[in-house]
Amino acid sequence: MKANIKGWHAVHAIKAEASDPALREERLARLEEMENQLFERAAALMEAGLSFYEIKQDQEEPPADWVAQYGRVGAEQRLAIAKSQWLPASQSPGGMQLASRFLTGSMRARGTRVKATQNNLNVVISLPAPATAEHPAQGQQFPVKEIDT
Repeated sequence: MKANIKGWHAVHAIKAEASDPALREERLARLEEMENQLFERAAALMEAGLSFYEIKQDQEEPPADWVAQYGRVGAEQRLAIAKSQWLPASQSPGGMQLASRFLTGSMRARGTRVKATQNNLNVVISLPAPATAEHPAQGQQFPVKEIDT
């Protein structure tokens, strides 16, 4: 589909894409790939933020093990994220909250997607209680037929 389509032709192209299963699958695969990339970034951000206890509030240099594991630039980014977690919620950057909400929503959506594809049925079957001579059914009487054997 061309990106510069305008007006009626754009609507027609979108309808054609929606009705073509191959194009729909391709679009869903692109969306899933984008979701996975964002999920990984948000998880890395949360993981860096949760390492706030490994540093002091006024620390200026990243720990040596962070530098060894993530490189100098990665360790400095991780230090900045971890230091932001020492701030009160009113002064803390909103990125951690955004990442947390995205992770929560993605995990819920993935759980719902898995449940929906497992062919689960939301059906309740209610049958009348069996009636016997000792326990007759209330309000229901079924005819009894004698069978010769």
